[in-house]
Amino acid sequence: MKILSVFKLFLLSILVLMSSVTLAKEDSQYLLSEQTYKDLSAAQTLMEADEYSAAEAQLKTLLNKVESGSYEKAVVQQTLGYLYSSLQEYKKASPLFQQALDSNALPEKVSHELRYNLAQLLLADEQYSKGIAMLETWLKSEASPPNSAHVLLASAYYNVKNYKKTIEHISIAIKNDKSSTESWYQMLLSAHLELKQYKSAISVLETLITRYPYQANYWAQLSSLYLQQNKELTGLAVKMLAQRLELGDSKILINLADMYRYVHIPYKSAQLLSKGMEDGVIKSDFENLDRLADSWLAAKEPLKATSVLQKIAALDSSGESDLRYSRVLFDLEQWQNTEDSLSKTLIKLKGQQVGKAFLLLGMTQFHLNKLPQAKESFTKAMKYQEDRNQASQWLRHIESLLPKEEAGES
Repeated sequence: MKILSVFKLFLLSILVLMSSVTLAKEDSQYLLSEQTYKDLSAAQTLMEADEYSAAEAQLKTLLNKVESGSYEKAVVQQTLGYLYSSLQEYKKASPLFQQALDSNALPEKVSHELRYNLAQLLLADEQYSKGIAMLETWLKSEASPPNSAHVLLASAYYNVKNYKKTIEHISIAIKNDKSSTESWYQMLLSAHLELKQYKSAISVLETLITRYPYQANYWAQLSSLYLQQNKELTGLAVKMLAQRLELGDSKILINLADMYRYVHIPYKSAQLLSKGMEDGVIKSDFENLDRLADSWLAAKEPLKATSVLQKIAALDSSGESDLRYSRVLFDLEQWQNTEDSLSKTLIKLKGQQVGKAFLLLGMTQFHLNKLPQAKESFTKAMKYQEDRNQASQWLRHIESLLPKEEAGES
């Protein structure tokens, strides 16, 4: 693990020297003497040329010249620490970083960055307890920590068998980054398994299968966990699907989604289809969107189904999908939206389905207290054999509510 490249070291040197000039007007304690400035510049030039032995000797000599506990000493310690870290000599680098921090002589911003670098060094040197403590301290005062910090902490906690903390930090990293790597999910899966959190492990495996359907070990683990959860049928079905990995990615996932719905786990089916479409593995065509809508409806998630049904309706010129969308809106008691949808549906529909649409429109208008319009819709529904009986019952009810003269109009 190389903490800083030579190029980064050069940038750091510029930052340190320039910050000294900038801060001089505000606080003279952050000034380098002219000689120290020259010696540091010479040492960093040697590092840029990969002459680390010469640079080390020069920095050690300079370290003995500067005053103990001073800003200059802290800067020299810091620079020598970066030299050792670039050579992966972490046991030499970390004490120097710690001494620079302990002196309290550096500006807070520099100290803050140094804590992060020191934490990395400690963890690279497998000093997990110290590294974790340092990184946690750094996190508390960091407004926007990078995802890499959470991944680093998660890995460190995993090494000390603190799996709850592993899950906490790797979950944050995954949530913050849509392009989360496979290794992050593997760490999350392992932590859940160590804690015997099998339901959570199943959820992670389902995500892994969506992203990496040809990894046979994920299928085997998923099947095993289902069987362990006494879901024999599901476990066996997953095992059977795993044996058909010659199929394309999309086909595998669609079959898995169909299996979930078949064994009465429609929510899992919908989640799998949604994720597959989001990742571009499953096409968002009419057939697959229809599967997704069926899954959400079977899972009793009508609101989620409506957004899918809208997309389906846009792909269907027959009006059948529009009618289905209208029925879901009706079940949700979104009366005005239902009326608007049915008005558009009736422009497309043909055949016996027109009667069903008029019947549904009449019931919707009844709920909107639009009785004359409801009467007109039920009258139109009467023209269709399959809906005549129900439409006539509604008509009698509507006519009983309308004023006599209005009810008698033809």
